[in-house]
Amino acid sequence: MDKEREKGGRLEDLPVIATPEMEGTTKRVVFGPGRFWDDYVVRFFTTRSGSRTPFHSHDWPHYILILEGQVKGTIDGRTCELEGGCWAYVPPGVEHVFENVGTGDLKFICMVPKKGDPFDEGKL
Repeated sequence: MDKEREKGGRLEDLPVIATPEMEGTTKRVVFGPGRFWDDYVVRFFTTRSGSRTPFHSHDWPHYILILEGQVKGTIDGRTCELEGGCWAYVPPGVEHVFENVGTGDLKFICMVPKKGDPFDEGKL
């Protein structure tokens, strides 16, 4: 089915977008420019056990929904453990890091404004 007519499907069936800066992680774009939502990008990430991001910050917010697995997150100096069914908010300009501390994959949705994810629309 072509993407203009596609109105639903499995997250794991979406094309993988290369993320060389995030070892052990796959990224798929659910919604974004050229895919039903021009202002934001909704990404579906799967990370292997033990994978983590470096401490970093951006000038845009993150809206995160944990679907499956266990993650230890530090946001603005506060550390907490989250699991499937939890959410997190990262304000703009705040240092943050996330680590998959579970024994299996961590699956989560992360929404950012368009400027927060300059993905290649042509690959969708």
